[in-house]
Amino acid sequence: MNYLIDKQQQLDELAGQLSGLSSVAVDTEFLREKTYNAKLCLVQLGFNGHQYCIDVLAIADLSALANLLVDTSILKIFHAASQDLEVLYQQFGAIPTPIFDTQLAAAFCGSDLQIGYAALVEQVTGVSLAKGQARTDWSKRPLSSAQLSYAGEDVEHLHALYESTFNQLNKLGRESWFLEELALLVAEENYQMNPALAFRRLNGGGFKIRDQYRLKALAQWREELAQERDIPRSWVIKDRAMYDIVALNPKKPEDLLNADLLGKKSGPRFAPQIIELFKHTQIGEERLWRAVEPLSKPEKKLCADMMKKTSQISEQEEIAQALLGTRKDIEKLFRFRQSKKLLKGWRNELIGQPLLDHLKAQQGG
Repeated sequence: MNYLIDKQQQLDELAGQLSGLSSVAVDTEFLREKTYNAKLCLVQLGFNGHQYCIDVLAIADLSALANLLVDTSILKIFHAASQDLEVLYQQFGAIPTPIFDTQLAAAFCGSDLQIGYAALVEQVTGVSLAKGQARTDWSKRPLSSAQLSYAGEDVEHLHALYESTFNQLNKLGRESWFLEELALLVAEENYQMNPALAFRRLNGGGFKIRDQYRLKALAQWREELAQERDIPRSWVIKDRAMYDIVALNPKKPEDLLNADLLGKKSGPRFAPQIIELFKHTQIGEERLWRAVEPLSKPEKKLCADMMKKTSQISEQEEIAQALLGTRKDIEKLFRFRQSKKLLKGWRNELIGQPLLDHLKAQQGG
C-alpha cells in the first residue's frame, strides 16, 4: 500500500512505526535545474510491505526524518545512493548511516556499474516498472496519483534487491570489498561544497603556474557567488568561459566585455570584480594541476592493452569493468605508475598490481 504523508501529525505517527525497524528502503525526489543546492521535494520510505511518500514541502518539522537518517540501528537501503545522499546532506546536515546501495552491490556481482533501478528490479523480481514520471516537476502541488505511484515504486522493491545482492556478495566473498567502497561513498567530504576546493572540478594542466592560481581564484569566486545566490555555477560563468578568461589575462574590465565571455546583463557587474580578483591573486610555487603531454601511438597501444587486460579481469571475476577502473584511471596508472584508486584497498591485488605486471611484461621487463 502506498501512502501520502503530507501532514505533521501523519509524520509524527509514522515516526512511531519506524522505531524498532532493522531496515528501511529510502529514495528521494528533487529538483536542481535552477538552484545551486538540489531542492528536496519528496522522501519515500518503504518497510513492512508499505510505501510512504513524505511531502517535505508541506511539513514544517522533519525531525523524524532526520532522526531516522542517523539512527545507526536501522539500515537504510538505497539504489544509486550518491545523489540521494547529497540532497539529504544538504537538507539535514548529516549523511545517512548505515546504508546499503543495491546498485553498487550489483556491480560487485557482475552487473553494469550504472544499472538502473527498473532494470535491476526486472532482473531480480521479473517485475517491469513504468517510468512515465522520470522528468516530472516534483515541486508542483498537488502531487498526482501517477506521481505518487511512481515515487512509491522506487522503494517498493528495494528490500528484494537488497536480499538478492547481499546474498550474492556473501556467496562471492566480496562483502569486505563492498563495505570498503561504501565507506568511500558515504565520506562526508564528498558532499561538502567548499568554495576553496572548487578548482578541483576543473583541469588547468595546460596553464602556466601563474594562470593556474588565477583559475583557482576564479573558481572559488564563482562558487561563492553561486552559493550566495543559490543558482547553478554555470549561470555565473560557464566552465569554457573560465578557461578563456584566464587565457585572455584581461587587464581592465573592457578587455573582458569586448571578448564577450560574460553574460550581457552580468558582464558590466562581474568584469570589474574579476579584474580585481586577478590583481590580488596570490601565486604559489607548486603546480595545482600536472601538465600532461598527449600519448604517442605506442603509448596509446600500451594503454589499450591495459584496458583489454582490465576487461579480461572483469569477465573472469564477474565484476563491473567500470568499478575496477575507468580509461582515465588506467591512463593515469600508465603515465605515473601511481594511482590512489587502483593501487589501494581491494583493487590493488585484483587490478592494480596485475596491470603493472602486465605493463612491465609488455615493455620487456
